[in-house]
Amino acid sequence: MSGTPSVRTGVPPAARSDHMVDGLALMRRRGDADTTVVLVHGAMDRAASFGRVMRRLGDLDVVAYDRRGYAGSVAAGAARDLDQGIADLRNICGWALGDADSGQRLVLVGHSFGGLLTITAGAATDDLPRGAGDPPPVIGAFEAPVPWIAAGDDPRPGDAALDVADRDGPAAAAEFFYRAMVGDAVWSRLSDRSRRDRLAEGPALVADLLASRSGHAPPPPVGNPVPVHLARGERSSTEMRAHAAAWADHLGVQVVDIPGAGHGAHLSHPEAFAAWVRSMANPAGA
Repeated sequence: MSGTPSVRTGVPPAARSDHMVDGLALMRRRGDADTTVVLVHGAMDRAASFGRVMRRLGDLDVVAYDRRGYAGSVAAGAARDLDQGIADLRNICGWALGDADSGQRLVLVGHSFGGLLTITAGAATDDLPRGAGDPPPVIGAFEAPVPWIAAGDDPRPGDAALDVADRDGPAAAAEFFYRAMVGDAVWSRLSDRSRRDRLAEGPALVADLLASRSGHAPPPPVGNPVPVHLARGERSSTEMRAHAAAWADHLGVQVVDIPGAGHGAHLSHPEAFAAWVRSMANPAGA
């Protein structure tokens, strides 16, 4: 095996395997450690965006999946609501732990909207797959949206994208949101096929945005014994940093900054993002 050694261990990344589970595409790098990490992407993203992070966690069992309606899971259609997204997450966790020995630690780490899924799933941890001898799951969320915070004077990109969807349809909303988040220059460099793929994700984007709008009640705090870890980018927008702080207040935990990073820290700062994941997977050695 070759590639970037994992954070702290120097272990090369495990071989990648690709799977389909209940219509959802996923990628896995399965190390030998007694920890399974499930990475959950945000809106208009995909499992592949965690590739550099996964290669730096070579000794762990790491799974990332395309959520319903995105990338390799586009044929599954958009999630009906937040509950269906959480049900998919539970199914992926069950599949990942299916043949694990007793004592396996489960770590759920979500980026952006994926963080809303992991936190909400953690609030109902009794429904997460867990063997009798397994430790409680660990929850991580990077800049998860806060459903009960309304937009301020300047509409959020997601609010504006929903307006575009109402006027011009979900494909137009997908293009608008993508441009707003990563810039017109990045959109212009996409191939025709990549643009078609992104436009096809419009219904999934709209479903995500509706699930993360104000008016939704906050999930109950994730209590002991389930640990929760929150992070944000040092250079993220004021809004995203405020959302992370609001979650910290609601859950009664601290939020850590990834130095120099923005909202896309898993792409721009994979080493630091992987180190944060490892701090959840191996608290004693963090």
